[in-house]
Amino acid sequence: MKRKYTTDIKALDPIHDNRHQLGSGPLARESLAYVLQLPEEGIAGIIYTWVNGEGKAGCAVTLYGPGVGPEPLVDMLDGVAVPADMDFYDWRVERLQLRIGELLDTAHIQYQSEHFEIDYHFTAAQPAYAYSSHAGGCPQWIAHDRFEQQGTQSGWIRFNGREIPLRGYTQRDHSWGTRDWGVNQHWKWIHAQAGPELSVHFWKLESMGQTLTRGYVDKNGHIAQVVNVDIEFAMNEDMTTRSVNADIRDSAGRLTRFQGIPYATFYLSPDPMITLFESPITAHIDGVPGGGCCEVMWTNSLIEYVKAKREAA
Repeated sequence: MKRKYTTDIKALDPIHDNRHQLGSGPLARESLAYVLQLPEEGIAGIIYTWVNGEGKAGCAVTLYGPGVGPEPLVDMLDGVAVPADMDFYDWRVERLQLRIGELLDTAHIQYQSEHFEIDYHFTAAQPAYAYSSHAGGCPQWIAHDRFEQQGTQSGWIRFNGREIPLRGYTQRDHSWGTRDWGVNQHWKWIHAQAGPELSVHFWKLESMGQTLTRGYVDKNGHIAQVVNVDIEFAMNEDMTTRSVNADIRDSAGRLTRFQGIPYATFYLSPDPMITLFESPITAHIDGVPGGGCCEVMWTNSLIEYVKAKREAA
């Protein structure tokens, strides 16, 4: 990442891109997620890997969207014992191999299953944003800490006899500590980019009577904390996201307009209590076209209630 910028956000030590020592409790967990989009192909994907405090690892990898077909291509592994000294400089969970760079700026992932292959390279477009850099810190039921970072993707994907080059925008996150999914009622997690120096990230969470917001705005050579997000949200009858727009106020006093429209949805269920609606988006930031991703969390009890009402109507 070679660019000039200013920021008041505290930098994250690159050591935190590597594996952490976790506690032994049932919620101890470390995870890394890489999200890819090819809107011109109608394709999106997620590469997600994790390890718990007992040294049992897993991964969930998917390609989905209209360019893939009516059903997503999904491959999942869990409960794979990994050595205590294996780190993310050379991370292997059976058919997944991940290698991070040493400066919070690159990663390379190779994955091969029966139905698809991925060779994915991440190159950072900005410094990593840690939730601990916010005055309120990282919510401790989400993680001890967590960072978000946007960048560009290269490499390729192969499926159904096709090979498609990876290009354009991508995002990643990394969290470590504990994860208590059950205390969360709802959230909206957004990444969007409209060029190498114009991007936004915000995460707005409803939990235990609180509304929490974290994120940043990167534009005009300055990266600032998100202070407030006023969201306009529309969904379909099945609770999938139809559109999500927002006015974002940051610590530099700027107002940024974000607009996003999903072109696919994948349902990720990391816990029996909740489902994550994962959607790649076409986006605009202050009117400049771009792309990104939108994750909306719903409780399964609400999903089932809305489904029952719809079927009874």
